[in-house]
Amino acid sequence: PFHSGPADLYREDFVRQRQAEIDACLAQLDDGRYRETMRATWHAKQGITSPFVHWGVLSEPLLTAALSCLPAAHLRACFIRLLSDLKHNRAGLPDLIQLMPDAPAGKPRYRMIEVKGPGDRLQDNQRRWIDFFCRHDMPV
Repeated sequence: PFHSGPADLYREDFVRQRQAEIDACLAQLDDGRYRETMRATWHAKQGITSPFVHWGVLSEPLLTAALSCLPAAHLRACFIRLLSDLKHNRAGLPDLIQLMPDAPAGKPRYRMIEVKGPGDRLQDNQRRWIDFFCRHDMPV
């Protein structure tokens, strides 16, 4: 049968069963290896169905730009939050990420943008993500 991800992806023990692998990946954020790993994974897995990646919009140049603009500490914080409750935390993220590779030194090189039309309101899961970003000094 066709699978879009691990069968146990949303079970409580998903992270615990893979903790060593997850810790090894998070460690790469500390030593800088994550950039090359993400590029290599993009090449190896591009086009394979994933519950987290929309391949039609993730080109290699976009990945490279994102890796140059998004701080490892921000990625780590987001990954840890996602992994704390994949079922509920995978929804509610902002609609857009604007990359700003030419931002002056000391200024954010990206920002997340939530688009709302007239009469639109933030959903609870969107509020939770925005609160999280604000607590972690992430530009939203």
